[in-house]
Amino acid sequence: MNYILPIFSGILTGLAMPGNLFSFLIWFSVAPFLYSFSKSKGTFERLLKVFLYAYSLMFTTLWWEIPVLSKNIPEVINSFPGYIGILSFLLMILILTIPYYIIWLLGELYFRKSRVINLKSLVLFSTFSYASAEILKQFGDLAFTGGNLSDALYLHTGLLQILPFTGTIGLSILILIVNSILAFTREKRKYAIVIIGIIYLINFTIAEKLPFVKTNDNAMKVSVFQTNVPQEVKYSDNTWSSYVEISNYLQENNDNTDLLILPEAVFIRDIRDTEIFRIIQEAVKLSEKNWIIGFPTVDLEKKEYYNSAIYLNKNGEIEKIYNKIKLMPFAEFLPYENIFKIFSFFKLVNYYTQGNEYTVLDNKFSVQICFETYFPEVSRNFVKNGAQFLIAITNDGWFSHKTALIQHFSKSVFRAAENRRTFVQVSNTGITGVIDKYGRIVDTLPIKTYASQNYYIPLETKQTIYNKYANVIIVLILFLAIIFSLI
Repeated sequence: MNYILPIFSGILTGLAMPGNLFSFLIWFSVAPFLYSFSKSKGTFERLLKVFLYAYSLMFTTLWWEIPVLSKNIPEVINSFPGYIGILSFLLMILILTIPYYIIWLLGELYFRKSRVINLKSLVLFSTFSYASAEILKQFGDLAFTGGNLSDALYLHTGLLQILPFTGTIGLSILILIVNSILAFTREKRKYAIVIIGIIYLINFTIAEKLPFVKTNDNAMKVSVFQTNVPQEVKYSDNTWSSYVEISNYLQENNDNTDLLILPEAVFIRDIRDTEIFRIIQEAVKLSEKNWIIGFPTVDLEKKEYYNSAIYLNKNGEIEKIYNKIKLMPFAEFLPYENIFKIFSFFKLVNYYTQGNEYTVLDNKFSVQICFETYFPEVSRNFVKNGAQFLIAITNDGWFSHKTALIQHFSKSVFRAAENRRTFVQVSNTGITGVIDKYGRIVDTLPIKTYASQNYYIPLETKQTIYNKYANVIIVLILFLAIIFSLI
């Protein structure tokens, strides 16, 4: 029973994640782990319980990666057999447990022999030690913020209004406080149920009172294009086949909009010196609008490859290029090469060089690429540089299950609410949609369809408290985690 509780707790928490089962589970799913961890009899037992909880959590959250790694990618790029993908998934989950060991380390400080444990100190320790683990998940070459407790509440619009002040970590702390009360106050657990009821009442009340977002005179009218090009076509050697898949829309798109947004990796090679690109430039001129289109670019002098978003003005000229800053480990770059060299077969096309500029386009908006929505700092830096609304382009065609698409899209919800910016996500297969500055999902296109839509996007200029002081909040939480482990 000692080790069943952490596994059960991790599975239950994973089932609360977007696209899995019920978000309501998050209010009590962590409690069994916190209780079991507090009852551990020694260092090894605490360490093993953290491992079992974190592994079962991440496995249950990311189960959809199994068909991606064992079937979808091997069938397209044909570089490794399916069973290698399954083994790699198991190792990936192992790596993703690393940040959670801060709970164990802090636990060694807290559960020392001289410690006098009381309810208040136990709740504060449990809350902030776990919160510190979610903070650490943002940093390093293996960083990944999937499976954060706050993810479960991406549709709880009223509660999302804490994000402009604290970011998602504030939401996670609220969840942890409720779970801690459930874990450590058996005779008073009825109060936790009351607290959850009050939280849901607050969520509903705030969501109902949020104002309608008006489009002002400076709003931009944008077109989004969900291309739905199969990965088999995109990653073939024939670049023309990708163009043929989207050419009808490009020729017929005569809507009176300011900007057309296409997904990441419309082409998987640099097409700037090709006939296809010259045809696209002519299409841009005829459309009389600016375009954003994603494809890799190459710096021939430096022999460097980038995953890029290209901004074409109405004359068909390349005005700016944004190079992706947060690259996907193993697929887009090889982290800690001396350790992980044997996993280079996961490279999709090329290893990319990290970009270094948070580019604002047309002094109004910025584009982030795919995986970057998992990192709050990317959106924050764009807003600090003057972005008045945010765009993400992504290539989610690898994912067979809708759960993966929902988990990815949920991150855009958080980035919108944190920064009080409208967020537009454009994917080749979905989810393509618009989220307003309060984190409300305004509209989404049907997934895995060839579709387009026009939207009016309001412009915002104010910065949130979180946007200005996120680094202070991060340091404060890590400091409190240490303090509550010692006192």
